[in-house]
Amino acid sequence: MNMPYTPNAGASDLFLLAINLTNRCNLACAHCYMDAETLKCGGEKELKTEEVCGLLDDVAGRSTETMVVLTGGEPLMRGDLEALVAHGTKLGLSMVVGTNGVALTDKRVQSLKAAGAMGAGISVDSLDPAKHDAFRGLPGAWDKTLNGIEACKRHDLPFQIHFSVTESNAGEVPAMIDFARAAGARVLNVFFLVCTGRGESMSDISPITYERVLNQLVAAQEQSQGMLIRARCAPHYKRIAYQRDPGSTLTRAAGYEGGGCLAGIHYCRITPEGGVTACPYIPDEEGSIRDQKFWDIWNQSPTFQSLRNPKLQGKCGSCEFQKLCGGCRARPLAMGDSLMDTDPWCIHIPDGSAVIEPLVEQPKKLVWNEEAEKRLSRVPSFLRKMVKSRAESYVHELGMHEVTEEHLATLSAKRFGNGGPPRPGSQSSGVEETIQHNAQAAKPVSGDALPWSEQARERLAAMPSFLQEGVRAVAEDVARSEGRLEVNIKLLDRLESESQPGRNLPWTDESDQMIAEFLADKAPQVRMFVAPALESASEHFAKKRRATTVERADVEEAIAQLTGGVEWDEDALARVLSAPDFNRAGIKKAAEFNARKEGLARITSSDLTRFRNSAMMRAVQRMKGFGMQELSFDAYEIARDRVPRLKDNPEADKRFDTIRNFVAARENPGDLLGQDLLEKMKAQLKASK
Repeated sequence: MNMPYTPNAGASDLFLLAINLTNRCNLACAHCYMDAETLKCGGEKELKTEEVCGLLDDVAGRSTETMVVLTGGEPLMRGDLEALVAHGTKLGLSMVVGTNGVALTDKRVQSLKAAGAMGAGISVDSLDPAKHDAFRGLPGAWDKTLNGIEACKRHDLPFQIHFSVTESNAGEVPAMIDFARAAGARVLNVFFLVCTGRGESMSDISPITYERVLNQLVAAQEQSQGMLIRARCAPHYKRIAYQRDPGSTLTRAAGYEGGGCLAGIHYCRITPEGGVTACPYIPDEEGSIRDQKFWDIWNQSPTFQSLRNPKLQGKCGSCEFQKLCGGCRARPLAMGDSLMDTDPWCIHIPDGSAVIEPLVEQPKKLVWNEEAEKRLSRVPSFLRKMVKSRAESYVHELGMHEVTEEHLATLSAKRFGNGGPPRPGSQSSGVEETIQHNAQAAKPVSGDALPWSEQARERLAAMPSFLQEGVRAVAEDVARSEGRLEVNIKLLDRLESESQPGRNLPWTDESDQMIAEFLADKAPQVRMFVAPALESASEHFAKKRRATTVERADVEEAIAQLTGGVEWDEDALARVLSAPDFNRAGIKKAAEFNARKEGLARITSSDLTRFRNSAMMRAVQRMKGFGMQELSFDAYEIARDRVPRLKDNPEADKRFDTIRNFVAARENPGDLLGQDLLEKMKAQLKASK
């Protein structure tokens, strides 16, 4: 039967619904947008099982094309999670779980998969375990999260990696891309923080770094066929994709409606208490599913209507990319401006040219046969316009008048290889974007696997399982390129010892030594991905100064970028170096953190004093919250009972004892802070408010 394709008029334009099931969490992440006062017990007003099921019924009653992400807090702390997944799956919804991965045991992965979960989104925020653990607020979190990834791989539960990028870890982006690919992730989602919730105490990524990372992501996606790489909470991604290639399939100019900012347009979230908000960073509730039907709120919310038909102001309102990008609406709001004001994190200057229009579907000139129409109907709604347009253009170029399934298969093979993207509902389907976009490429197929010597196999087996596939591929590719007939231990030894797999410039002995010292205390699995990224950055800085050799200064700059370093005045740095060993590094890190937050290029001695005073007054506020009225080290004992990351934490106890002993040994402890600050702290503690 020949018939033109017509979109389903009843299809939902809601692509993604995030349900924050609980405030409870087993971590204390610094960047979390949620208020975590109820970390241990949740809250009495959290949605009950039947209420969440009723919401899913409501959503599925209009369309089953919406993907539902069950998140938190930490959703694995809900005992009814599997029941909710199963309920949504029976309704035909794509159900996925967003988790920190710490509690993803083999048993839990198996139960989620049995309930019908399409996959999991797992957060990894650094390839340095200590850095990740500090970010997540729990020692050992990195190891547990990687165990969760391995559990997903063992039981064939598709997963994606979520990476929250900040100024301090932005240098890890290239390494994180390699890590996600080697780990077997279907998607790498890179999230750009908006400073709300506990994230208010963190420095957001600077606009310059923001732009640089987005360019890295777009470039990486252009070269990636085995994994999707996407920027989240970063609508500028679409502008950059268009600037690099006006024909890019990543933009609305090509019909791609996903990505960018979807808040209130194709996405919203439900709070643990049932409130409906445009996104986690636009906190005002538009209604509650306890009082109204979800679709009534979705259709009638004035805020959602304004987001769908934005009247942008300032620079965004005069930008040629306003319809492809539109800027983040949460960032100006977080800065105290209106929802429609200029996105303060965009460095693009409008050039006065005409506004670039999204793809408009042309009148139908071709017919689609029944098989092609069915295949197109399986493509998520927000991709159909692009797929349909490209298919009809292809068939028109062939001089034909009917679109067939073979035409679609040919186009899919050209884009993704003969395996094509997995289809929704299949065992190979990924999560979130993989299912939504139906655009995940099959893993590239290399030549026949090479044999491995017994010693080489033992070496590979000793590596973390999530790395084995990536190491195997690299070793066999190198072996083939060298005409080898097998992978042996000598080849693995050479690959492991070669610290310059991606080097293109000569390196001085001093620069080699510096990078070796920096990597010396890093775990092997960290070095494997950090080293190439650090080397690439070092060569970038060398080329930037038009040098032909990598010098120590280039490595220093690369390390500073990786570690988030800033410049210091000599007297300020001397003050830090004169601090006791136990808190010297902490003082430096905190000062650099605050400097980045304020946009300072250099830290002076007065800045150091100001940062210290501010930190002490915040400590007073916490003590006041504990009900204390006198300055005392008893505050730590109270905090240890109330703050999860301090409980059963011998390292924290040891640090505290060191501080207390240091202060007690001073003849005049008040001199450490100065009498003026000390008196101000005492007065603040005794104040009624």
